[in-house]
Amino acid sequence: MSTLKQRFLLVSDMHYSVEETPEEYKKIYPNARASVASGNAFGKTQRQKIEKIYEDIMEEQRRSPLDAVLVLGDLSIDDYDHRQLPISYCKKFKEDCMDRLPVPSYAIPGNHDSWPNDLWKEMMGYDRQYVLEFGDVVFLMADTFPGTPAMKHDPGSGSAIAPIDDEFLRTNLEKYKGKKIFICAHHIDGIRITDEGKRLIKESGDVVYMYRGHVHIHSVNDMGEECGNVKLIDIGGYGYAGQVVNGKYTFNVYDYAWAWGYQIVEIYDDKVRTYHVKTANHYVADNGVFDVEEAVLNDMEYKF
Repeated sequence: MSTLKQRFLLVSDMHYSVEETPEEYKKIYPNARASVASGNAFGKTQRQKIEKIYEDIMEEQRRSPLDAVLVLGDLSIDDYDHRQLPISYCKKFKEDCMDRLPVPSYAIPGNHDSWPNDLWKEMMGYDRQYVLEFGDVVFLMADTFPGTPAMKHDPGSGSAIAPIDDEFLRTNLEKYKGKKIFICAHHIDGIRITDEGKRLIKESGDVVYMYRGHVHIHSVNDMGEECGNVKLIDIGGYGYAGQVVNGKYTFNVYDYAWAWGYQIVEIYDDKVRTYHVKTANHYVADNGVFDVEEAVLNDMEYKF
C-alpha cells in the first residue's frame, strides 16, 4: 500500500486590489489608476476574498497536513509602477494570507506583480526566481515575467512574458538530477519554452509535472513528444472571468470553468498524485447567483 510522504498546495491568481471601484478610488487618490477588476469580487469584498483563500487552505491543512503552499503569481493587480497605488497589495497578500499560514509559503510573481527584483525581495525575502528543495522533491519556481516594471504600451497587463530561462533550466536539471522535479511558472506554454528548453526537459527525464496559473481555469495539457510528453497543469485560481455583458465589459461573470480552486500535489513512496479542488462557494455575479459544491477534478497519478 502506498505511503503518503509529502503534501503541497498550489494556488494562483488572487488579484488582490483596492476595495473601491476605480472611479471611487480616483476621488480618494487622484494619481492612482485602480484596475477595473478592483472592488467587490462575486459578492465578496477584496478582504473577504483573501479570507476565503486563507480558509480554503486551512481546511485542506486540517484534512491532512501540508508541507508548503506555493503561490504561482498574480498575488495583486499592482501593475508596478503604472497604477501608482499608495500601498502594495502584493505585500498585503503576503501579510493577510501567507504569513498567517501554519506551514511555509512561497510565491513567484505574475504579470501583475511587476515589481523589480530588489523591491520584490524586500517584500518577500527572496528573489523573483529560485528553487525549493524538499528532500528528493524539487520545485523550479521560474519567473516568466522578468521585464519589469509594467509595460508602457499595455500597462494594464503588467510585465511582458518571456520563456523560461534556459540557463535556469540547465543548471537546476543538472544539479538535481535523479530527484522528482516540478516546474512552476505563472504562465508558460509550448511557444514560451525554447527548443533548447524543451530538449533539456525531455532529456532530463526527471520532470514529473509542470504547473501554471494565469489562465484562471483548470485543465490538463500534454506538452508533446518534443517536451517528453510532460503534462502541463492549469491550477485555476481565485480570479475572474471577463466578458462583455449588455455592451459593457465586466469581470463579474460566473462560469464553472473559472470557479475558484487550487491544486494539490501528494508525494507517495511509489507515485505522485495530483488533483484540482473546486471549492464550495456562493457566487453573486452579473449573470445570476450560483452555489457551487466542492469537487475534485482530474485526479491523476504518476507512478515511479
